[in-house]
Amino acid sequence: MTVEEAIRNYVDENDQYELYEGYSGRGMFGRKCLGVVVKQGCSFMDFIINLTRYMDDNDVDDIDFKLEGATYDNLGLDTVVYFPNIGGDCV
Repeated sequence: MTVEEAIRNYVDENDQYELYEGYSGRGMFGRKCLGVVVKQGCSFMDFIINLTRYMDDNDVDDIDFKLEGATYDNLGLDTVVYFPNIGGDCV
């Protein structure tokens, strides 16, 4: 399983998150990537911690450093965690 597949699977298994395809965050200058909306009342730090555990439990290694540079933005009451090195036209 790739890092992107692990993120998608983890989000699919958890109702408090949803995928945000083609997110363009701060400093991305229009490039798009994979994002995850963390719904109101849920901690984006818990998302990162639990995603990391999920990846460990499923033997997913980030050998290409796809998670490097992950960051977040506020979406009103929700938060989006996004991965500039994953999906869309990210390089």
